[in-house]
Amino acid sequence: MKFLSILFLLVFNLLGAEVISASQKPKSDLESISKHAIVFGTGNASDVYVFVDPLCKYSRELIKKIDDNKMLQLSNRYYIFLYRLPRLDSEKTMQYILESTDPKATLIEIMIEEDILELVDFKAKESTIKALREIADVASTLDMTQRPYMISFDKDSKYCRVSEGTASCLEELE
Repeated sequence: MKFLSILFLLVFNLLGAEVISASQKPKSDLESISKHAIVFGTGNASDVYVFVDPLCKYSRELIKKIDDNKMLQLSNRYYIFLYRLPRLDSEKTMQYILESTDPKATLIEIMIEEDILELVDFKAKESTIKALREIADVASTLDMTQRPYMISFDKDSKYCRVSEGTASCLEELE
């Protein structure tokens, strides 16, 4: 009887579980790591998720453009994620940015003002390493190869736009 009760509850839970469609998976994955993002802007027209490497010159140019253009920030919300390019040794820099008292200001200092840091003795907290690992896990599912990488969702839309490659949330064009 216990077995049947457990089986019934298991089946009931499986039927009641919310199924996330393939087209919604990228958005739910990105929302799950948004707590680790450095946010620019207060707008609600679009949520733009941006993956940058703080030592990448193209990432720096994009961050400068976002920081300088207040109209972009008024219409959109930018979630900036630190994600390392394999060819750059930026792991400690990313850890330093996330652990600073003001990650946004530190990001601007490093990426726009190009402050040079000496991080030889810097040791990151385990929570910071875990946060960067979570970002990397989500990024690996998006099949990105370049930085900066952007994926945006307009308000109330289930479809996305990406800066490169494909994503399951891309709208099929007819």
